[in-house]
Amino acid sequence: MSYSNRIFMYGPVALLLLIVILYSVFWRVQADTLAARLDRANGGEIVPGVSFSFAQKSVGGFPFRLDVLLSGVNFTYRNGGSELGWRTGRLALHRLAYNPRQFIFEVDGTQSLAWTARPGATPEIVSFTPETARASAILAGGRLVRFDMDIWRPRGKQQQAQKPEFGFSADRAQLHALARRNDTLDVVVQIDNALGGLVSAPAALQASLPLIDCRATLDHAAALVAMENGTQDVSGAFQQWRTQNGSIDVTALTLNWPDARAMLRGMLGLDANGDLSGKLRGDRTGDRGSASGPIQLDFADGGVKLVSP
Repeated sequence: MSYSNRIFMYGPVALLLLIVILYSVFWRVQADTLAARLDRANGGEIVPGVSFSFAQKSVGGFPFRLDVLLSGVNFTYRNGGSELGWRTGRLALHRLAYNPRQFIFEVDGTQSLAWTARPGATPEIVSFTPETARASAILAGGRLVRFDMDIWRPRGKQQQAQKPEFGFSADRAQLHALARRNDTLDVVVQIDNALGGLVSAPAALQASLPLIDCRATLDHAAALVAMENGTQDVSGAFQQWRTQNGSIDVTALTLNWPDARAMLRGMLGLDANGDLSGKLRGDRTGDRGSASGPIQLDFADGGVKLVSP
């Protein structure tokens, strides 16, 4: 066999082998870079006021994905004297090796949220266990342009010392956010078959909402870019959004009870304390003799009140 014939025979194989080697090096560099970024972030602030830590990590997914599994994960947000913490046993992050713009997240096991209103105050703890919980994020130009979260069959309870436990559940809970080019952010929240009530109370006394569906648009979204980039704290970003007369246009809030349904609309904003304020108004339509008429949700002083004039 001549030398030129061997080139034609072995050349393609050698080229394929070279491509495989180069891609393996590329994947390893991507994996090591992501692992190094996580190690640098561990125990520090990822956004001003928001700290992040984990106990263990592993990186895999070769050849097409980057899969990171973190265990013992904690996120803590501090604002003045208040503190909000989220703890999850395991957090998985997935990313295509050749598409660094999209991330997929999964959590497993019991999720714990602890809120302390002020130093020395008794923390309020919300814990729940979902059947599955996934989220995805798409970045463009260093900015979050789309976020989707989907939680199936969460079951949990709210606890605070010297107060009765409150239990809750749902078939599915979704959150979707999409940034538009006109400086707005579309937000959709939907909860299916929500149940809630005192853990000690009979099941028949639990409040039931077969559907909660909210469609809203947040304007002046550019005021939150610094927070998305990790250069401004959450509270400061939303206060800046407030000073720019930012508002949330709730175009449709659908509430379905077992024997009635309502559609509400209105504008919401933030007060000086950073709490939602405003009114949503609409009409309630009852079934099987249930009451019908105008209905209103008042957001004020960090709470919400249902009013039926």
